[in-house]
Amino acid sequence: MNKKINELIPKALEAIKESKVANANNEVAKEYKGYVSSMGASIIQSGLLATLAFYSNEQSGSADKRLKLLKAIVKTILDINSNEKLLKYVLSNSNNGSDKTQINKFEKQISEALIALKLAIRTFKQE
Repeated sequence: MNKKINELIPKALEAIKESKVANANNEVAKEYKGYVSSMGASIIQSGLLATLAFYSNEQSGSADKRLKLLKAIVKTILDINSNEKLLKYVLSNSNNGSDKTQINKFEKQISEALIALKLAIRTFKQE
């Protein structure tokens, strides 16, 4: 397994708890496995910015769970205030998406975080 992902797993475990992906009984809803998998596929298919825009939509019925996943990603890979939105952070640090090198860097970091989160979620009981 990738050394970077191994390093991220402990952070992902903590992020799952802190972002409330896991409830008070340390259980994780089944939907999160699907969100993690589909987010990775969406990044490959649609691109990072489109995927983050979709997952950041607060108007959908499953917005609460998707927003918790985004917070878990932030807590796993970025040393920033956890209240900052991931999409806003990526845009502000990539010249509003025009810096392709920086976008590719974020894409790799987020993909690694998703893998670490997927592995970490397996250690929790399923709701």
